[in-house]
Amino acid sequence: MQHSISTKREYANEDDDVVKRHQPHLAGKTDEIIARLINLIPGKEQSIELPAHPVISVGRSRHCDIILKEADISTIHCQLYTIQMDLDRGNRKMVNIVDKSRNGTFINGNRLIKRDYILKNGDRIVFGKSSSFLFKYTAIPDEVEVGVDLTASKFNNNDGVFKKPQMAASSSQSSLKKRLKSRPPSVFDKYLIEKELGSGHYATVKEGINKRTGEVVAIKIFHPQQNDDHKKSNQFREETNILMRVHHPNIVKLLDSFVEPVSKAQIQKYLVLEKVDDGELFDRIIKKVSLRQEETKALFNQILEGIKHLHSQNIIHRDIKPENILLNITRRRYPDEKQLGPWDEDEIDIQVKIADFGLAKFTGEIQFTNTLCGTPSYVAPEVLLKSDYSSKVDMWSAGVLLYVCLCGFPPFSDSLGPPSMRDQILTGKFAFYSPYWDDIEDSVLHLVTNLLVVNSDVRFSVIEAMEHPWFKKSNSNSISMEPNRLQIDQGKIPKTYSELSKV
Repeated sequence: MQHSISTKREYANEDDDVVKRHQPHLAGKTDEIIARLINLIPGKEQSIELPAHPVISVGRSRHCDIILKEADISTIHCQLYTIQMDLDRGNRKMVNIVDKSRNGTFINGNRLIKRDYILKNGDRIVFGKSSSFLFKYTAIPDEVEVGVDLTASKFNNNDGVFKKPQMAASSSQSSLKKRLKSRPPSVFDKYLIEKELGSGHYATVKEGINKRTGEVVAIKIFHPQQNDDHKKSNQFREETNILMRVHHPNIVKLLDSFVEPVSKAQIQKYLVLEKVDDGELFDRIIKKVSLRQEETKALFNQILEGIKHLHSQNIIHRDIKPENILLNITRRRYPDEKQLGPWDEDEIDIQVKIADFGLAKFTGEIQFTNTLCGTPSYVAPEVLLKSDYSSKVDMWSAGVLLYVCLCGFPPFSDSLGPPSMRDQILTGKFAFYSPYWDDIEDSVLHLVTNLLVVNSDVRFSVIEAMEHPWFKKSNSNSISMEPNRLQIDQGKIPKTYSELSKV
């Protein structure tokens, strides 16, 4: 059963749970229907059309546009406002709900408390305790092309794809096309957002499913921000457009980006990413304490390949660390299957995927922190000093990562002080401690030493790192330096990531 607010229900009676009052000023067949409320109470199926009017009132009063007769509904329970918001992909009409009740208006189980909320496709609204509705924006094709069967497209609500016809359009047809072009798509139109995969200081990552293709993706949801920051919004749009053109086997693919309203004052940014299922390099280090040299070499070479591609596109990652290195692992299926690298017995191959590339600038400047199990920051000295920096900041971070892979603990730590960890980074004070580095080739120590250089002009570039003798077996012993492996007081040895994970 479907009705519009502007349609008089002659058969309605006072016992109806929902009564829509006939108001002449709302009538009119040309009203744009922006959304629908679908009754979720069994046996009371009903669809209420919501026209794009400035305000629609919901409550028990006979003066309300939508009348709910339940005992726990307030005189005016809530109001629905049609607002226009200038978002990432253009101007969009949205419905903003404001609670006015004593018994509460609940969105997806959460009560609205002294704030407005921009409704999204699929939101469940409960007025009081028992009046339950599904909210759904009116389905409009992404773009109605000339020659498309409009009758068929009217009923298509599956993110339809329409083929462009091979014919010229008349002026009247072009006008029709322009009128029927939809509001910009929302992340909620294209994806089902499901279980949480992880969270951090700036964002939460959830699993998503493409409604049309069934593809499983990862959706990074940034914490809300003020919607009047046009500079940041423009920057987000421009940089995501650049990153969506980055295609490399060692970089997680950015599939899409969205900016969604949370309220009239706040917006939320969404990044849709390729989903990688086999965990982080950080987890592998925790599990194994440290990685074998050949294993580290194979993984680090792929990391450098990914960094090289980013730098060739003038993109600085800014946040290279084990947590942002994801792994796609091909597991052994039968005993005689040939391994494609120096991997564990049950692994055939591992593909590195660099994640979160270039996103640090979306979330503000990197701050010097000592979070995540007490591990040190991976940022370069020039970042801490907030001075101008280049792509060489990624090479410093890569040097820290290489060090951690091989011995299990970081090169800079308050446990090694004095001086403080910050000062250790600013002065490049680190060492290779015995016995942890005794069996590791001198060439590796040489590579680390040339990555952890305070002067970025002298620090290795990604090309120089990839051409290092360590990656070439025939030249791995050609390093002339004899790096020292220092003895250290047992009480000052930093805890490995594995030990910290058990604290």
